[in-house]
Amino acid sequence: MDTAVDTLHWDVAECDAFGRLVGLTAARGRQADQTARRLLVPVDGSPASLDALRLAMRMAAPPAGAELHLLNAQAILGSAERDQTLQQRGLADTRTALAALAAAQLPHVLRLVAGNPAEAIIAYAHRHGIAEIVMGTAGAGSVAGALLGSVAMDVLARADVPVTLVKSGQTVAEGGDWLLACDGSDASLRALRHALTHRADGAPRARIHLLNVRLPDGHLPGGRPDAPTLASRRTQAAVDCRRALRLLASADVAHDFHIATGDPVAAILMAAEDTGCGRIAMGTRGLSWLGSLLLGSISGGVLRRSHLPVTLCK
Repeated sequence: MDTAVDTLHWDVAECDAFGRLVGLTAARGRQADQTARRLLVPVDGSPASLDALRLAMRMAAPPAGAELHLLNAQAILGSAERDQTLQQRGLADTRTALAALAAAQLPHVLRLVAGNPAEAIIAYAHRHGIAEIVMGTAGAGSVAGALLGSVAMDVLARADVPVTLVKSGQTVAEGGDWLLACDGSDASLRALRHALTHRADGAPRARIHLLNVRLPDGHLPGGRPDAPTLASRRTQAAVDCRRALRLLASADVAHDFHIATGDPVAAILMAAEDTGCGRIAMGTRGLSWLGSLLLGSISGGVLRRSHLPVTLCK
């Protein structure tokens, strides 16, 4: 018997007009205080969603003290009053996740809900003051397509909080450094603030690597820039990232400033590998799944090709 599931007591049970269960909520363990950051982890039993949970558990472990909220959405309702379909399928999809949380003795809130997964994620984040969504990018449990890429992209397009995407098999070293792609935009500055907040709560020794990618200056003799060209690039990069650099200086955070030239996606991925970073954070000026904007964007390219968790901030 799995005590993480079999002794579960539902604090809230919601039914529709036909008496069918449409929502179940249970709080397990002592909850964090009201000022703690709340992390939402959509879980469907897939490897990617479980890897996302493991990352969120590390983010919530002391001394961070973040509050974990698990969400499982079922697209199929039961057909009659007192039908237990939602509970049965939701607990089947979250059994492994609940066992991991019980073993780690981490308090959490479990929410099972009937409805469209992306809509349920966004609605829960709004209603409960979620600070960050941590989710897998592929895979599905008992609900076909529950956390496929389309759902992740829909959440990215609609969420107004940072979203961290984790692929199956991805890991992040404890206390790992952050790579922050900075172009001087407000969104990239918000991504930096997010990284600083997480670093302060969960990985105080983590270093921030600020990266600015410059477009090529055109053809250069011998294919290599001379000293004046390099100096000009660094000056302009510093101008573009001046707000980020001032923020890092005022926060008294260990950091390095890197400049790269060429394809932004390749430069970001190479910098993350060269610096040994465990996370990538970057801003986005807006995402649209229906318009396929993400698929052709820099953030989309990083998401597709990165072997590290990626956090996107609008």
